[in-house]
Amino acid sequence: MASAINFGPDGSLYVANWDGKWQPNELGSIWVVDDPALRKSEQRKQVAELLRGDFGRHTNSFLVYLLAHTDQRIRLEAQFELAKRDRFDELLGLATNPKGDRLARVHAMWGLGQLAPDNQRDKRLVKRLPFADKDPEIRAQAAKLAGTRALKAAAPLLVDLLHDESARVQFHAAMALGQVGNNNNTTSHLVALLERNNDSDAYIRHAAIMGLAGGAHPEQLAALNSHDSAAVRSAAVVTLRRLRHTGAKAFLNDESEWVLREAVSAIHDDESILESLPAVANLLPDSSNEPEAITRRLLSANLRVGRPENVERLVDYALDTTKSDAMRSEALLCLRDWNRRPFVDRVEGRVRVLSKRDDGLARRLVEANLQKLFKASDGEVLAELIRLCERLQIKLGAGPLLVIAQSDSQELAARVQAVQSIEGKGEEAVTRSLLDLTKNKEPQIQVTAIHKLAEVEPGQFAEQLYEGWSKLSEPAQQVFLSRLGEDTSDRGNEVLNKAFALLLDGKLPKALELDVVTAAKARRSGNLKQLLKRYEAGQPTQDAIAEYRATLAGGDVVKGKHVYDNHVAAQCVRCHDGGGKGNQVGPELVGIGKRVDKNYLLRSLVAPNAEIANGFGVTVIELANGETLVGRVGDRTDQILTLIPPQGESRKIAMDTVKKITESNTSVMPPMGPILTKHELRDLIAYLETL
Repeated sequence: MASAINFGPDGSLYVANWDGKWQPNELGSIWVVDDPALRKSEQRKQVAELLRGDFGRHTNSFLVYLLAHTDQRIRLEAQFELAKRDRFDELLGLATNPKGDRLARVHAMWGLGQLAPDNQRDKRLVKRLPFADKDPEIRAQAAKLAGTRALKAAAPLLVDLLHDESARVQFHAAMALGQVGNNNNTTSHLVALLERNNDSDAYIRHAAIMGLAGGAHPEQLAALNSHDSAAVRSAAVVTLRRLRHTGAKAFLNDESEWVLREAVSAIHDDESILESLPAVANLLPDSSNEPEAITRRLLSANLRVGRPENVERLVDYALDTTKSDAMRSEALLCLRDWNRRPFVDRVEGRVRVLSKRDDGLARRLVEANLQKLFKASDGEVLAELIRLCERLQIKLGAGPLLVIAQSDSQELAARVQAVQSIEGKGEEAVTRSLLDLTKNKEPQIQVTAIHKLAEVEPGQFAEQLYEGWSKLSEPAQQVFLSRLGEDTSDRGNEVLNKAFALLLDGKLPKALELDVVTAAKARRSGNLKQLLKRYEAGQPTQDAIAEYRATLAGGDVVKGKHVYDNHVAAQCVRCHDGGGKGNQVGPELVGIGKRVDKNYLLRSLVAPNAEIANGFGVTVIELANGETLVGRVGDRTDQILTLIPPQGESRKIAMDTVKKITESNTSVMPPMGPILTKHELRDLIAYLETL
């Protein structure tokens, strides 16, 4: 990988090759790119001699001559020396000479920009700078210099250049108008430029905004809220955002969704225009049907302003069944964060300091409207409402939560959350209801009820589920057996012993094997130790995946997808694309479940060197220039080979530059056994089968 590139004084091109990238291998090098036929040319000798020399020893006339040199390094050194000597007249003379070399004139103007401010000189510049030159680049550089030196008297000339046929000249003229300072006469011309541009050229729009930021009064910008052009109005908002001026709120009623979004973002985002934030919050009742990007900021503004009316708006929004579930849930999350410290902005993720507020206000208002909120909520909104009550410490009682959990007409998300939020340790009615829920037709309800039962009745849940656990759904049986690893009761020990005996006799469903073994290892009671020894003794000693075979059945596809997409250490998606798109560092996984069996998937995960897909082993390539490359080989022809490294972009290598190719039976993927738990492996295999 080339980490740096530059020309040397000798004219050669030097490239710093950081060979190992993020895996240092002591093979870094400096490449030299050159044309041997030109290496000893007189021009290159002259360049090297000039660059080695002291430019301070040259005469003014020679330095002016060097401003037209073909080598930019020499032109710059000459420019700096002339500026250091304060040679205003020579620089101005060259800059204004229509017959002069273009690059020399550009460097002359750059040099003039380096000189110290001087009123008399600036007056001469206004009169003589080549604003009307035939060369558009010279006109652009003249405009740029006028901005650099803040030549206020040049404003009319810059205004004329806003109509130049060259977009580059228009750009520098608009930028310069922002640098020359406040000038009421220029604002209308910049507005006209924005209107003509109509957002077609982002550079022109940016330059006009910068011109307005430096040259217009905020009141003038706010008054543009009635302008017919949405392009002008949006630019005015962005300018006010740069100025952090409250005038941005004048655009909060704009009919254009884009302008409204710019105005709301200008006030809410970044450092914010705090004085105008209440105005954004006040939009919530009237603008809540706007796109999500706007609605999220309106909700967030109410959270951040923190007044009583803001809490009321958030509650009212959560009650409004005409709004989307996602945004109603967001309103509840804003109520959840009412008194959270430190507070992280719900839109931008920026740490902010909440305004002074009554910390208990959200709790009181939610509690006062609790019945209405529950009546208006279902599905994800109801689940979020239950979590909100937990966060605000509003006691719901087991009764209402059990009603939700037992309702077959309610969405699963709300029912699961209701079970998770039940409190009632040692309460007989709660225990009975949870036992009933373990028999629910929904496996997820069964699973959640078992977890909750183990929490509220830690010493009794094994006894309570003893009779009917084998009739539960497979996921529920897995959870029940896993929780027995934490249980200390005699009944729990009895269940595990019986289950282990069935395992050893080959009568236990394969999907439960991992859970029984894991729970038995956690308890380590006398008889279970003996059963574990028998189990381990029966595993094949020559099988590299023997200790993981219990992961071949019983996986959860949803959990497996989460492992595949999000596991920080495993990082499956970094090398494999389940959709078959993009750069495949590892084998393409689309259809993998149809091409191979579970055993192959398991071996590939825990012993990747034993199952290397064709073309995905590690290949070491030695080049004729001494460079060594490591990766896997992609496409290969008699002329070109494509090498894909573990990290970074693929590289095409000409076969006539290859000295030696060594293929290794080593996979680039690390074994997943030490990285994933066995339960995660089981879930991942289940997911891979679906691809």
